[in-house]
Amino acid sequence: MADEYEKNIQRVRVEIICSQALEEDFAEEFEKSKVGKHYTKISPVMGAGYSNPHLGDAVWPQLNTMYIIYCSEEEAEKIKQIVVKLRKLFITEGIGCFIGSGTEI
Repeated sequence: MADEYEKNIQRVRVEIICSQALEEDFAEEFEKSKVGKHYTKISPVMGAGYSNPHLGDAVWPQLNTMYIIYCSEEEAEKIKQIVVKLRKLFITEGIGCFIGSGTEI
């Protein structure tokens, strides 16, 4: 059992921050590509990036969602392709994606 767990320790961390309006689109694309099965979802998330702020208030009522996914490099590449695809489809929505390393202890 411990050996199986060791094999499943993933080394890539993917963070996606997107409008809550795009959650369904991400879920659909993840399912089609068979990625993002193991994730942490934080919602709501507020912030200001390079698109309109999403603060959940009277002036900026939209909110974001954040996904944190630890996965293989191969899976991270597929997720990256999904992000690029959705950015092209939803030009006015801010979609942040950050890929780095992660080590479980």
